[in-house]
Amino acid sequence: MSAAAGAGDPVAEKAVRQVAGAIGRGALSLVDLLDIDLVVLGGPFFTDGVADLYTSEISRIVNDFPTARRLRRVDVERSVLSREAAAVGAASTIFHATFTPRLAGRPAPMRR
Repeated sequence: MSAAAGAGDPVAEKAVRQVAGAIGRGALSLVDLLDIDLVVLGGPFFTDGVADLYTSEISRIVNDFPTARRLRRVDVERSVLSREAAAVGAASTIFHATFTPRLAGRPAPMRR
């Protein structure tokens, strides 16, 4: 689908925009909840041929609809990790669980 959308297939492009819209609505929830001003996109779905479709659609959503849209603009950018972003993120959760500071007297979270 990504290759077809990148090649200009209108049906594939519409499908990618729908997927980007779903991601954008999820990102919008995080933007409002956490008051973030940067969304970084990467991973195997985010190929050169469709990167602009994803970033433009997600940027439109997070900047047109957030609660704080009059206070700041949310930047949507490509990850420098590109295809490896998901693997690096997954690997970093191990370090997060190990090195996150905890309050005295509280046990470490249960590992699943």
